[in-house]
Amino acid sequence: MSRADAKHLALLVVGLALVGAGCDEHGHPPVTYEPPATPPSLQELSASPASVGPGEVLRLGATAKDSRGGLFFAWTTTAGTVSGPLGSGERGEALWVSPSCLPSGVPPTVTVTVTNAVGLSASHTFPVSWTGPDCTRPACAFALETGRVSLAADCTTDLPLFIPDGHAFDGQGHTLTAVEPSGGHFTGAVLRNRGSTARVRNVTVTASGLADVCEAGAARLRGILLEGASGEVVDSTVSGLAKGSSTSGCQEGFGIEVRNDDASRGPFRVDVLRNRVSGYQKAGILAIGAVEVTIDGNTVEGGGPVAQIARSGIQVGNGARGSVTDNSVSGNAYTGASGDAGAGIVVSGGSYYGAGTALSTGLVIEGNTLADNDIGISLSQLEGPGGAAPSTPTRIRVASNVLSNGAATNPTYQAAIADFGTGNVITSNTVSGAGYDPATAAGRTFSVDVVAVGPAAALTFLTPAYDIATGACSGGVTVQSQDSAGNLVPSAGTFSLAASGPVGAGVTFHADPACTAAALSTVDLSGPQAEATFYFKSSQPGAATVSVSGGALSPASQNHTVH
Repeated sequence: MSRADAKHLALLVVGLALVGAGCDEHGHPPVTYEPPATPPSLQELSASPASVGPGEVLRLGATAKDSRGGLFFAWTTTAGTVSGPLGSGERGEALWVSPSCLPSGVPPTVTVTVTNAVGLSASHTFPVSWTGPDCTRPACAFALETGRVSLAADCTTDLPLFIPDGHAFDGQGHTLTAVEPSGGHFTGAVLRNRGSTARVRNVTVTASGLADVCEAGAARLRGILLEGASGEVVDSTVSGLAKGSSTSGCQEGFGIEVRNDDASRGPFRVDVLRNRVSGYQKAGILAIGAVEVTIDGNTVEGGGPVAQIARSGIQVGNGARGSVTDNSVSGNAYTGASGDAGAGIVVSGGSYYGAGTALSTGLVIEGNTLADNDIGISLSQLEGPGGAAPSTPTRIRVASNVLSNGAATNPTYQAAIADFGTGNVITSNTVSGAGYDPATAAGRTFSVDVVAVGPAAALTFLTPAYDIATGACSGGVTVQSQDSAGNLVPSAGTFSLAASGPVGAGVTFHADPACTAAALSTVDLSGPQAEATFYFKSSQPGAATVSVSGGALSPASQNHTVH
């Protein structure tokens, strides 16, 4: 190898060594190529459905690509309310809704902006095809989240507000006030469902300045309406749902209404809990049709006697089922001359009210407090053009309610409990006050008024059998005198108590729940509820058959166990 070749080889080795060490052949660090920064690329844009009206949700989506990752989606709108961001990674989603109307002259659009890790962004604007009305006043302000619409402040509306399907409407303690639209009248419900599921909580609904113009059908004034939907109305207030002056007789103005007129759908399940309803025009809480309701813990205030309309505190009917429990209902009283009467709780239904109108069966009305209503509890289900009692037993249980009325103010009729049904169980209710005392106005004031199909025919136990310890006092045992259809009928005379079976001789009967009072041998069934409650104990264990008998009525027997 020549000297020149050796020198060239040495330089080549040094150069390779420098490159292997991260330098170029001249000993400088290598240059790394960085492509220029670019914004994200928006792809797969979607908006569904094609058009939306009040309370209908528009679902928007966008997919973005970026080599750096870390994408952030932001959504804005020119009108209505938009939620977001939903989704994750390269996919962003949002929901858009308007519960009632949109400002006139403001085309609704929703814009999505996607930003990458170095702050570069790309945007796309979705036009919204709006089929609803223009607002004639500032729209109510809402916040929208997945499954929840929240009222942001007190507001007024001249159009019904719709709750998106499957969402909860949270009033957050704010007040929603219905007012007349310019040149027209407010019609329908102030707040109502859009789809088959809705929930309402913590809102006050009222009306102000509505004209005394009567509406019918779907145009009737309602505060909160769930129609053909399951859900709940809880911890809310409805007040002042009335039209015109205090003398309006329009048969509308319902505080809370739950309705399903299509028996082929449902039944829909609705809870109406812990609400306060007052100042309504026709009814405080209404449950009608193929629905199953729990109406519990509500306070319903009718406002006292009026001459223009007969109000109802709580009305259930036309096939509605469920329970009405632990409510406080007062002041549903009518002083007009039409023969109508107000009611605290009323159950209606049957063909008398229209061909094909269903009966409500198996309702439980229990533990309510009812004060100063013309009729405390009215079971007025009737059939046929003449209004006869139903041929089918409706088996409504009316138990442990407290009913009072201090005065006879209705010129025609007052009763603590009025029963025009068949086979309903009325037991253990407490009745007081001159307004329900038959002696106050003969033929006009009643305690318990039941239309029976005939005279008393049999004795029946209304309480289940007991399993008690030897020497312990049983729970209350209630026996009632009934006609052949199961309606209570007070019966005069003496009805004897007896015990038989292996331990019958050791059984004693008492009037007090401690079984310390003197032993009983008879009970009185002549009171308004045709019943008596007694207690028993046994000095030895075994089986005991307790019997009640008397007169021409079929006796009643019940087997108990003492251990």
